[in-house]
Amino acid sequence: MKSSHNNLRLLLEAKNDHIEVERLLDLVFTPRRTLLSSYQLRNSANKVDNLSYVIKDNSKKVVGSIRFWNIKVDSHTSRGLLLGPLAVHPIYQSEGLGEKLVLNGIEKAHSDNWNWIVLVGDLGYYSKFGFSKNPTRGISIGNGLDNSRLLGLDINDGFLEAAVGSLIEAS
Repeated sequence: MKSSHNNLRLLLEAKNDHIEVERLLDLVFTPRRTLLSSYQLRNSANKVDNLSYVIKDNSKKVVGSIRFWNIKVDSHTSRGLLLGPLAVHPIYQSEGLGEKLVLNGIEKAHSDNWNWIVLVGDLGYYSKFGFSKNPTRGISIGNGLDNSRLLGLDINDGFLEAAVGSLIEAS
């Protein structure tokens, strides 16, 4: 039985949501997720709090989450983001909650004048939001193991398509 979206609320991730979000991520991706290349670019200092959202059910449990991280390509100064992880509790998957989180994030990033977004994910899912492999041809992430799944989206200019270098944390 499909849940009612009337009982779900999209909210900025609060500090007290952290443990519940981490549990959701462990459930969806396993605790080994932190070994992935993209986790080299994620720490509390570069998390973009005003773009990181949760979806809570009527009992105030986190059932969806998206986070964004401030990154750049080597010494370039454009404003870039790493999207992820995106997680939806298995009970709520295939109900459009992930789409709602991604679209909200792209809209907010655009209005906050970020230049581009990259992620490590499945082209089949993220292409509907405009992500593709083309803008990331000249860049790499971490040790390169996830480069084949690196996708990008230019949102306020054409920087990403011309970028060459490695992704690093920005502050």
